[in-house]
Amino acid sequence: MRYRYSAYEKDRRIKGTVEAANIEEAKRKLAHLVILDIKPTRKLSLHFGKKIPKKELAKLFNTLGHYLRASLPLPKALTLTKNQLENGRLIAFLDYILTQIKEGQSLSHALETHNILRLPPYIVNSAKIGEESGKLDVVFIELAKFLQDEDAIAKKTVQALIYPLFIVAVSLFMIAFMLTNVVPKIVQVFSGLKQELPSVTQFVVASGNFLQSHLLQILLFFTLFVISFLFLYAKSSTVRLTIDAMLLKLPIVKKIILSKELGRFSYLTSVLVRSGINYLNAITLATATIENEAIKQYFQKALQEVIEGKKFSHALHKTGFSYDKSFVQALALAEETGEIEEILRNISAIYFEANSTRIETLLRLLEPSLIILVGGAIGFIVTALLLPMFRMNLVH
Repeated sequence: MRYRYSAYEKDRRIKGTVEAANIEEAKRKLAHLVILDIKPTRKLSLHFGKKIPKKELAKLFNTLGHYLRASLPLPKALTLTKNQLENGRLIAFLDYILTQIKEGQSLSHALETHNILRLPPYIVNSAKIGEESGKLDVVFIELAKFLQDEDAIAKKTVQALIYPLFIVAVSLFMIAFMLTNVVPKIVQVFSGLKQELPSVTQFVVASGNFLQSHLLQILLFFTLFVISFLFLYAKSSTVRLTIDAMLLKLPIVKKIILSKELGRFSYLTSVLVRSGINYLNAITLATATIENEAIKQYFQKALQEVIEGKKFSHALHKTGFSYDKSFVQALALAEETGEIEEILRNISAIYFEANSTRIETLLRLLEPSLIILVGGAIGFIVTALLLPMFRMNLVH
């Protein structure tokens, strides 16, 4: 992590930055100065280039977990795992972790302070729970399975979206080409006539002229809008909460998000409980994997009451979580019967299957809908161009 400081060196004031794992280490490095102010630098980036495919992370944690299961010390397991890697960023990441551990820091602390990769936040929580329970090997192996499942689902979704996205891209190009190239040439045919063009044709012509004159500005605005949106969504919890809450009001999207989040929560909790992790730690880690901020807030509020001794299902109901009452009821049944691992595993299977079917159905409906939409847009433009010809024939 990088820290910005201002300090006195002899009789002059200086400013600069220093790399350190934490603020205490930064102060030790600057012990020869009289420090006036020191704080971590604020990052304005979106971590471009720091994201590692989940498939590679799964391989890393699976290898590390099996070395630990073989009773190897953590530094030795990290060294052997590093020697099997080819990704330079992952190697640098493990080098940093090794350095921190040799200096007496914990693995979870090293994962928190590094600035090399963009890791999902639940990985740090996994390490903390593994260290506290003495089952770091089990946690890492199960975490690797979880990351593999996540990667498989993501790839399946992307593959299913390729064709619809291709249709959208081609249709936008065709419409833009017609408005900026085809429409002006055809309209020139009617320019010499003293006949007023139909309002529909005038609208299409005006749209083509506007697009042709402001194409660069439109592209620039769209690019800036997307970048700003991604930046605010990544950095502002308020913006993220607002958008995530809005998504849960959309009928089909709501069911897909709920099935994904609740299914993942149930699956991870089930896996951790089966691995011997206590229930509180299991639901704490599983809550950290929830991506929708609106749902996550309910779970985090409920966790506070669980720490005070209440049942999670009761606490979740008390928070006002009403997106899926059947999930709360199933959770209550699991807690009452003590069959948490089995019931939550079955719940996760139901959610994943339902979500898979729902997404496939949505994508099947999306393709013909896009074709109809594109055909309608192109048909509208063609009709607008043909209307003046029809009028001329009627006049003559």
